[in-house]
Amino acid sequence: MTDLAAEEKLADILQSTSQARKFKITVVFGYKISPNYGKAVELARRNLTYHEEGTGEWVRHSATYSTDEVDDLFDLWNLVYDWGDTEVLVNHKNIPYGSTFWLPLMWFYRIK
Repeated sequence: MTDLAAEEKLADILQSTSQARKFKITVVFGYKISPNYGKAVELARRNLTYHEEGTGEWVRHSATYSTDEVDDLFDLWNLVYDWGDTEVLVNHKNIPYGSTFWLPLMWFYRIK
């Protein structure tokens, strides 16, 4: 895990929940036999918070996006959204409706 990602997770744990924080979405996906797999990994690796865990077919890739990076999030999501093991985390937490409710909220930031 990069130092930046570790610092963000630690800040989320230590900060009071009443304190306003920046809205972030993390996309987590694994190995997939797909022509889009290589491109998805490449896009995720461009992110400063990119994290890779495991190896081979058990590898898990993750990248966290803020509202300033919504175009990159959109590009990655379009490649991995229908893979069975793809997860969407909101502020580093797995909460209900991550991909059906919270992720679409980020699309509003594409209008800027």
